[in-house]
Amino acid sequence: MKKIFIFLIALMSSISAFAQNSGLGFNYQAVVRDVNGILLANSNETLRISLFPGQQASTPTWVETHAVHTDLSGSFGITVGTGVRQSNSTVNNFSDINFSSAYYWMKIEILEGSTYREVSYAQLPSSPYSEVAHNATLFPAGMIIAFAGPAENIPAGWLLCDGSEVSRNTYSNLYNAIGVSWGTGNNTTTFNLPDLRGMFLRGVAGSDLSGDPDANSRISRNNNGGNTGNNVGSYQGDAIRNITGSTPTGAEYGLNNGYQSTGALYKESVGNGNTGNSNQGTRVSFDASRVVPVGSDNRPKNVYVTYIIKY
Repeated sequence: MKKIFIFLIALMSSISAFAQNSGLGFNYQAVVRDVNGILLANSNETLRISLFPGQQASTPTWVETHAVHTDLSGSFGITVGTGVRQSNSTVNNFSDINFSSAYYWMKIEILEGSTYREVSYAQLPSSPYSEVAHNATLFPAGMIIAFAGPAENIPAGWLLCDGSEVSRNTYSNLYNAIGVSWGTGNNTTTFNLPDLRGMFLRGVAGSDLSGDPDANSRISRNNNGGNTGNNVGSYQGDAIRNITGSTPTGAEYGLNNGYQSTGALYKESVGNGNTGNSNQGTRVSFDASRVVPVGSDNRPKNVYVTYIIKY
């Protein structure tokens, strides 16, 4: 006797994650009736679930089977994504399905004897697409964020921005997004990640060079290619704006003969003061460290974070 489904509760999404989807699946519930509308209570059934990337797609992305037992009202519940994977699936794991890449359709089939018969083929409603909310909107491939943990705690789906050479095939989404802007790798099968260790980030000047007058003199960050000039990925060393002017006399600053104990500008004696000694006299010197903190580079107050990039 041929069986039909009357759908009670369609689909409910599970928890989203950093990967393309959480892999936890989504819930599906239905009631089984025969062709005459009689409930099939306490019945053992085998279902086949197929997910297609579009209504006209001929090859399913994911196929799984479920053995179900209906209750006294003929109803059952399953979690799509947790069944027995079938060999004609094109992905290895349910979590590998990129729900953001297409509007997926789900086919429901029931086993009658040795043959599966289709009982439903419908587009998934919007709920399961929350599976990819992080991946599809907030974190596209190539996005860089500041991570507050150490490198060894980087979440799944992200890489450390340390300039590493990685596979163009393994990280194809990232390669398609950033190309060789940060390094050409081996020029064939690899490319370089951004190297942001110890770096501050700066927006590309583009057509407005008032934001970076020296944009066209920027160089590559590493020795393995990568962009230069007014382009993303280029590097610029530290510098301070040039300061010019004349040195005032000691009298104008109230500097006494001999060493001045305070202030960045001070006067010191030169020579031994003997008559006829050509080294005799004074000079004005400048030492910023006498009044402000100094270091080996130019920097504001800062804290360390770990820069990571989405692949």
